[in-house]
Amino acid sequence: MLKRYEARDHIRWVGKAWEIRRALRQEMKRRGANARVTDIAAARAKQGK
Repeated sequence: MLKRYEARDHIRWVGKAWEIRRALRQEMKRRGANARVTDIAAARAKQGK
């Protein structure tokens, strides 16, 4: 089971490799193919999530 831990400046996924790859692909679909994980974390911090 994939677990996601978020802080203001980072995101940590804990789970099996295929679950993490799937989560990253989903984020890339939402944010665009050139999105960086740091950009995703920064955007989520601005939203207050």
